[in-house]
Amino acid sequence: MEDKRGPIEVYAEFDPGLRELWQNVDDVARELRELVAVEPTGKPIQIILFRDQGSYLRYLASSIPQARKRRAIFYRNGDVFQVYAYRSRTLTTDLRHEVTHAILHQHLPFLPLWIDEGLAEYLEEPESLRSGSSRTRTARWKARVGWSPSIKSLESIPSAESMNADEYTDSWAMTCMLLNESDASRQALRDYLAMIHKGEAPGPFSKFQKTVESEVFSRSNSYFRKTLIRVSSNSSRP
Repeated sequence: MEDKRGPIEVYAEFDPGLRELWQNVDDVARELRELVAVEPTGKPIQIILFRDQGSYLRYLASSIPQARKRRAIFYRNGDVFQVYAYRSRTLTTDLRHEVTHAILHQHLPFLPLWIDEGLAEYLEEPESLRSGSSRTRTARWKARVGWSPSIKSLESIPSAESMNADEYTDSWAMTCMLLNESDASRQALRDYLAMIHKGEAPGPFSKFQKTVESEVFSRSNSYFRKTLIRVSSNSSRP
C-alpha cells in the first residue's frame, strides 16, 4: 500500500488505517509548530511500515543495526528523512515519536539529545490523553516522594544508545515542564531552538536558561506535585 501527501510518503505492507495515520502525522506537525515553532522543511519524509517484526528486522538488520533493539526508528538517508516501524499495538505511539524526530531534524541542524527525545516522548501521546496518562500519574507520585529531573544529568548523556528508561522519563519530564510550567519557560525553549535553527550555537540549555529565568529548574518538583498538571499545546494560560 502506498499513499502520499505533499513531501510525505507512506509505504506499508498492510493496511495501517490511513485516515488515522495522517491525522496523527498532522497533529504532531501542528503541535511542533504551536509549541516550539518547528516546522517541516518540505524535504521528503518516508514512512515505511512492515507487517511484522520479522519483516522489519530482515530489511533493516544489516543497514541500520540499531533497529534490532527498537520497535521503530528514525533514520536520515541524505535529504530523505525515513521512519521505519512494524505493526504492533504501539504502532500509533511509535509513529508519532519517530515522526517528531523526523520533523525536528529537518528544521534543526542539531539539538541536544534530551530535547530531541523529550519532545518525541511528549508528542507520542495525543494531547487529549496526556493529563490523565499513566506517565503523568507516575511523575506526580514520584514528585511527592522527592523526585525531580536533573538538567545537568540530562545534558551529560553521551548518546541515544546509552539512554536508559529513567533518562527517557526525565527527558520527557523536563520538556513537559518547560512547555507547560509558565509562558517564560516555554518561550525560553522556543528561543533556544530558534537560535539553533539560525545556525547559532547557544551552548547548554541550563546556561542559556539562566539568562531568562534562573528559578525554573528549582520548581520542577513542585510542578509535578500538582494535582492537575497542564499538558496542553494551547499557548494561552489562565
